[in-house]
Amino acid sequence: MAGDADWHWGLSNCGPDELLLWIEPWADEVEVPSKSTVTMRISAANPDNLILEVEKSEDYLVIWGTGGQTIEVFVDNVLLHTGSAKIEVPECFGASAKTVLGVLFENQPSARLAGRSTVAEGPSAWQRFKRRLPFW
Repeated sequence: MAGDADWHWGLSNCGPDELLLWIEPWADEVEVPSKSTVTMRISAANPDNLILEVEKSEDYLVIWGTGGQTIEVFVDNVLLHTGSAKIEVPECFGASAKTVLGVLFENQPSARLAGRSTVAEGPSAWQRFKRRLPFW
């Protein structure tokens, strides 16, 4: 998105365990190894639209993009292939993407936004499928 406003934000995983980030509303899952740093370059056509919302749980962080944004994600300065880097968040009639998705999934107990547990044994179905994609 050349000519747009850019903003960088990052954090380091100083703990002994891997840190899981969800980049929403793209449903990108990013694994940040111990002693690694994740950096995000947020781009938006409107310089007033560079705000991120961050939620924390015991097991992961959720990073929420807003309308008009794309987010490039780097782990230890390596650009990851994510939907958030390519697909701009649609404008949501003045509401945040988090608010709109909360309304859409409110009555779906199995939906991630409803608080479904992320504890799983082994890689998720998406992680297994993603490994087989030739362009990933």
